[in-house]
Amino acid sequence: MKTRISTFSYEARVRVFWTLSVVAIAALSLYFYAVLATIHHTVARATLENQSLVLSARVSELEFESIALKNTVNLDVAIREGFTEVKNPLYVSRSRGSLTLNTGGR
Repeated sequence: MKTRISTFSYEARVRVFWTLSVVAIAALSLYFYAVLATIHHTVARATLENQSLVLSARVSELEFESIALKNTVNLDVAIREGFTEVKNPLYVSRSRGSLTLNTGGR
């Protein structure tokens, strides 16, 4: 029984070496890109969370200001601002499946 041992030529070994080197460099580059992208996204998320907390606190402050202003509105303020009391109010009511305007006997 004869066994045949195949040998690579020098050119084939050089090609295999450079191919494996390029693949390894590409894999390392992709790995470093993935690590840097993960760090960047983590920092961006932390920044956005902080901004969200600041904006949420500001919204809460504005809500309290709005409630305080609502509590100061009374009939005297409304009249001073030009609002008048309605003598014959109009109501919208639902009858027979459609919306109608109830003018109260106008």
